[in-house]
Amino acid sequence: MGASNLTLERMRQGRTQKEVARLAGIHKNAMNGIERRRLVANEAKRQAILGVVGGNEADFFEPSGLAK
Repeated sequence: MGASNLTLERMRQGRTQKEVARLAGIHKNAMNGIERRRLVANEAKRQAILGVVGGNEADFFEPSGLAK
């Protein structure tokens, strides 16, 4: 499986995982796990990340909270 849509969008914006995590108020390890589909993002984390990268939840996350 390739890079998540979230990873691709973050990279398109020229942002690092650390930067997005800091701006979203989550730990950088959580951001890494979410992007790599190893962690399921709860609603609060999903909304925080979307507040930084923009876009619609359906573009980046499965209904379960796993990154697409």
